Amino acid sequence: MLSSQVLTKGDTDAILDPGLLTISRDRLITRIPLAAVQEVHPRGDKALEIVLTDRAVHRIEGGNAYATTAFLTALNNALPEERDPAGSALVTTEEGGFILKMWQAWTGGAAALAAYVGYVWWTAAAHGGGMGLAAFAGLLALLVGLLSTFAVVMSVIDKAVLARRGITVVARRAYYPNGKKARHYTFTDTSGNEHSQDAPHRVTENIHVVYDPEKPARHAARETVFMIVLKHTSGGALALGILSLGLWGVLAPYI
Repeated sequence: MLSSQVLTKGDTDAILDPGLLTISRDRLITRIPLAAVQEVHPRGDKALEIVLTDRAVHRIEGGNAYATTAFLTALNNALPEERDPAGSALVTTEEGGFILKMWQAWTGGAAALAAYVGYVWWTAAAHGGGMGLAAFAGLLALLVGLLSTFAVVMSVIDKAVLARRGITVVARRAYYPNGKKARHYTFTDTSGNEHSQDAPHRVTENIHVVYDPEKPARHAARETVFMIVLKHTSGGALALGILSLGLWGVLAPYI
C-alpha cells in the first residue's frame, strides 16, 4: 500500500488518507471527506483549489510544482464515484495544540546565535583571546552536556516506569517487501496496536520487549540489570563531565 501523500508549504500541510483530506494551517485542522469533494482545480504551478459539492472552495499550496502535480493526480484518483451533496456540512474543524512556526524557529535561532556571538566577543574583548576561546568552547560543551544529561534522566525515568508496570512481549524481526532484514522488531500491544522497536545490533529473529500499558509508545528491548546500570552510569558520568567542562569554560573568565 502506498504511503499517504502530503502537500506542504511552510507551516501548512495537506494529508491525503483513504477517504479523507486533512488540512493543517496554523493551529486549525480541517478534515474534508473525499465524498464531499466535487472537483479539484490547479491554480498556477504550486496551488490547488478544492471545490466541494456545495461549491465551497478550500485552497492548498505546495512547495514545488512536482509535488503539487503529484498530489493533484493522487487526489483525483482517490475521489469516489458517488459524492455527497452536503458538502461543507461534512467538513469538520478543530484547533490543534501549539505549533512552532517556521518564522518563530528562525527568529529564536537567530537570537540565540546573536547572544552566543555577543557573549564570546565581549569575553574576548574584556579578558583576552584565550578566555574568549574558552567561552566559545564552554558554551558548546554546556549545551551538549545539558542535552545529554536530560536524555540520561529521561531514560532512567522510562526504565523505572517499565520496571514498575511494564509488560513483556515477544517482538519479531521486521522484513522489507524485498525480503531484506530490517533493523527493527515489531510487536502488538493488548489493544491491538502495532509498534516497532529499534535493535540494530540484535541478530535473532525474536527479542523480548517491555512496554508501558498506560503509554505503549514507551517501550524498550529487555536488558539485564547489569547492562542497564552500566549504560546509565557511564552515560551519566560522560554527560556530567561534559557539563562540568562547559560550566568551567563559561565561568572561568569571571572567577
